Amino acid sequence: MIAVHGRGLLLVVLALSLLFFIAFPGSGFSADLRLTSDTILQSFKRDLPGEPDRKVAPVYEYLQVDYGKKEEAGLSFHGYGWMRINLGDDYFDDTTEAELLYAYLEYDTPTQEFLVRAGRFYVFEGVANEAVDGVYGRKHLPNNITLSAYAGQPAALANTNGRAGDYIVGGRVSHHHIGRYEFGVSYKTLANDGGNDEQFAGFDGYVYLPARISLQGTSVYNLKTDGWAEHFYELRVPMGPVEVRPFYQKYRYDDFFVDQGSSAFPFRFLAGTGNSLEVFGTEAYLYLDERFELAGRLKHYEYDRRDGSADYYSLISTWKIQILSQVGIELGRMDGDQDRHRFTLARGFFYWDARPWFVSGDAMLVDYDRQKFGKDQAWFASLGFGRGFLGERLKLKFSLDYSDDPYLDDNFRTTLVAHYRYGH
Repeated sequence: MIAVHGRGLLLVVLALSLLFFIAFPGSGFSADLRLTSDTILQSFKRDLPGEPDRKVAPVYEYLQVDYGKKEEAGLSFHGYGWMRINLGDDYFDDTTEAELLYAYLEYDTPTQEFLVRAGRFYVFEGVANEAVDGVYGRKHLPNNITLSAYAGQPAALANTNGRAGDYIVGGRVSHHHIGRYEFGVSYKTLANDGGNDEQFAGFDGYVYLPARISLQGTSVYNLKTDGWAEHFYELRVPMGPVEVRPFYQKYRYDDFFVDQGSSAFPFRFLAGTGNSLEVFGTEAYLYLDERFELAGRLKHYEYDRRDGSADYYSLISTWKIQILSQVGIELGRMDGDQDRHRFTLARGFFYWDARPWFVSGDAMLVDYDRQKFGKDQAWFASLGFGRGFLGERLKLKFSLDYSDDPYLDDNFRTTLVAHYRYGH
């Protein structure tokens, strides 16, 4: 991502918004404008070398701007970003930091057969999971074929040796039958400073089978390393009040993680280890009525060269007292070949809606079979309360969090959140 320091984020988003509003004025300005703002004030302590109990007080602002008729096709603008300011401390390297996550113009035809975007946007299609500065288009062709493509520069590499020689190109073609199936193939190539760092191709799809059974999945192939990077498949089998979801996942680190030094992949250090991870198991959901839900999970983790194997079992029960109020518990157990993969987990949570007030709570205990850094337990607890104003368009929430674990001792954190919506 491109980091815009100081107050640059708000200036960029507001400038783009203002230019759009000036270029496309209309009597329905206020009706077509939608704003979502989240202002978060935190206070906590951290231990630094030679400076115990360093106080930290960051303020975060998350701003989303949308302009255009919500239920109609045509031209629209969408922007979202965040900004952080430190209050009286220098815990972070920069006093202020900001980032523009996306800001793009979009045009959609009334028939929804064609869509185009220009600016900074995210692509989640096939092998793509990218933020792109460029253009994107999607077109529905005859015979139930859909073609999409994008081109530009990868936003994540903007601060890696400049933007010269950076590019990303990709696309997806799919065939579908509404309510029955969709199958697609996709491709992506990415370069930093002119060097081709990533090149992936993949298959994804879903199919509805008789008795409301469905199957979905994806497979990704690394063309640079000539190996399968990822497989993920899930089957959903409804049986009255019970739904069973068996699944299978496999990741081969040398093919999944990119080991180029100029790559933005945060876990590229795992490439070259020769390791792989398989995860398979099932999830089951029991819906006794509209208020009670019981979920069970079983996951088996199998490592090829290190860490051995591990099994995780969990049971989650949720009871909806009212439409929005609920209370639940979770019990889990991890058993593995490594000491760090042997623990028991217990959690309880609730949310009480008494409009305009609301209260939430969450508590979790992890009990390790063997000590880690002198401790055999980890605790976490959170209690929050808030109130809605202006017809629920403005919500204020205060929460107090406490944790004590092998990595942090008696860690307290307070958070004040102001959530505001306009035009939704």
